[in-house]
Amino acid sequence: MEYRVLGKTGIEVSSVGLGCWPMAGMAGGANWSGIDDEESIATIQHAESLGINLLDTANGYGAGHSERIIGRALRDRRDRYVVATKVAPRSDDPEEPLQRYIAKNCEGSLERLRTDYIDIYQLHGEPDEAGMLAIVEALTRLVEAGKIRCFGISTYETEVMRALMALGDLSMVQIGYSIVNPVGQPGLNFAEAQNLGTLIRVPLAQGALTGKYFDSLSGLDPQDRRHERFDNPRIRSALQKLSELSFLAKGGKRTMAQAALRFVLDTPGVTSVIPGAKNRAQLEENAGADGVPPLTADERKQALAIGGKANWPLPPYTSWT
Repeated sequence: MEYRVLGKTGIEVSSVGLGCWPMAGMAGGANWSGIDDEESIATIQHAESLGINLLDTANGYGAGHSERIIGRALRDRRDRYVVATKVAPRSDDPEEPLQRYIAKNCEGSLERLRTDYIDIYQLHGEPDEAGMLAIVEALTRLVEAGKIRCFGISTYETEVMRALMALGDLSMVQIGYSIVNPVGQPGLNFAEAQNLGTLIRVPLAQGALTGKYFDSLSGLDPQDRRHERFDNPRIRSALQKLSELSFLAKGGKRTMAQAALRFVLDTPGVTSVIPGAKNRAQLEENAGADGVPPLTADERKQALAIGGKANWPLPPYTSWT
């Protein structure tokens, strides 16, 4: 497994990480079907044997259930992992001071994760301009107190990144980027220029780029949160067009999922990809992307053309991360 330094933080992360949103299961309205908590714990612990040290979650994934699963999995092995979690950039209570809100939520995540520090603490979306200074001050205090090692934000907006950098030591950004959604390219360019680390979310477009649904959605559980989004004529049409991407897996040199992940990993500005995994088998396939042949320039060009032609109709995951 290749390890890359997360921007200016000095934190080394595996090039392939583990996105832990699916491990929320059906809790708190997360609606990820087919999840077993014990298998989730086994998957997190198996990551170590594959060289994966990066876990990404959020306090809102299953009302904290994903964090609780990680906390259980990392008992007696916390120092072997880099844990990234998130907090919404605004309180449901408009009267609550933002600094108190951030501090309170950090303590809640620490408790659920069963740890005394968080490696990477991210804003789960863009804060209001009026609250930016208070939020950055709160995050800076958490760094100074040793509660978090660094902070960042999940966003596409380079102007938001720039504004936060002007107020404090923003260290990384989480950006959505894939063959079907290259909208994050400007953010990657900015991050690379500013030496910001990057974690790339939804690199498999919620499973659309695994190839499992190119021909049929029959394997998608009706209870799964993707069912309603995928089961419509526009998505079916897009998936049929995306089936042309199967050339990337021709000859068995890579699986379709590994090709999609390799595409992202070889994009300038990318530190690590964080695809979700429901079980150890999915995790092993994702981890294998680290060792497969890179896409050639012609393959990348053709893949992007197919992705553009498919006209993937789902938004670029600004509020569905």
